[in-house]
Amino acid sequence: MSNLPMMRTAFRSTSPRQIRDALQSLWKMCLPDMQGGDVARSLTINFIGVAREEDDYLVHDAVGRLQRRTPCRAFLLLIDDDASEITAEVTATTRVHGPKRDIVLEEIVIRMPESEFDQIPGLVRPLLMNDLPNHLFWSSDWPRVEQHFDDLSQLCDHAVVDSRCFEAPARALERLDSRRQAGQRLTDLSWLRLRPWRRALAEAFERVPWQPGAATTGEIRHGAASAATAMLLANWLRTRLGAEIELDPAGDAAGTGPDRVALQTSGCEVELVAGSRQITSHVTTPGHCYVPFKVPTLRASDSDLLAAAIDLG
Repeated sequence: MSNLPMMRTAFRSTSPRQIRDALQSLWKMCLPDMQGGDVARSLTINFIGVAREEDDYLVHDAVGRLQRRTPCRAFLLLIDDDASEITAEVTATTRVHGPKRDIVLEEIVIRMPESEFDQIPGLVRPLLMNDLPNHLFWSSDWPRVEQHFDDLSQLCDHAVVDSRCFEAPARALERLDSRRQAGQRLTDLSWLRLRPWRRALAEAFERVPWQPGAATTGEIRHGAASAATAMLLANWLRTRLGAEIELDPAGDAAGTGPDRVALQTSGCEVELVAGSRQITSHVTTPGHCYVPFKVPTLRASDSDLLAAAIDLG
């Protein structure tokens, strides 16, 4: 079904209080102009994406991916510093099979100045489709006013963030960890980016005669764009191994993950080095120098990661 052609309606501007009526009018626009034609809604989740206007591609790309994999009613909330009031527009995408149309995306784009954000939860709440899971994607810096995040996350079963967007990741990651411990369902795309590294480390430690409590030290080299990812990996190693980890920010500035991870424990050395397509792992013990092995690097796009996060949620 995912290979069936798609049709998208033109955007229709509407006042924020008339969004429901505008969505209903999309049905006529989606109805096939042929005998026996019919249209049905085929939606599985409510999706709320938040981004700044200049980064709107982050949520638009995500929705473009979701409409084939996870049909949804999507609210794209764009914070626009140049906006003077809240504006809205709607569109729909249908999947075409003969005279039938399935609506796989109802997209509501709402632009607002940050000063009007307090009104958004009350605007979105009555438009959420009943009996569907609600997912929030906060694809911006951790909010200056945390209540903005709280008000939307309280509408949702699951929240997704991308800590790569955080200007002060250490502080924000602490806040996220506190929220998880309090029971909030949160997924960080940066954590998903670490899957190949965690796999490589797990395979490396199959060759290491490590004992619980053994002194373990290490270093993670990373660039500016992967600071949050490196912090998450360091915290994981501290929790799993009791390791003392130092961070070296001299790595590739544009990299999405660490450049290098080096660990020393029980007379053994483990070194993981990132390449363009693979992570190469070197393991040396007092008795062996193992042949290096390779693990593929992550090739998923940010939209793929978001879809995976929603599946996990």
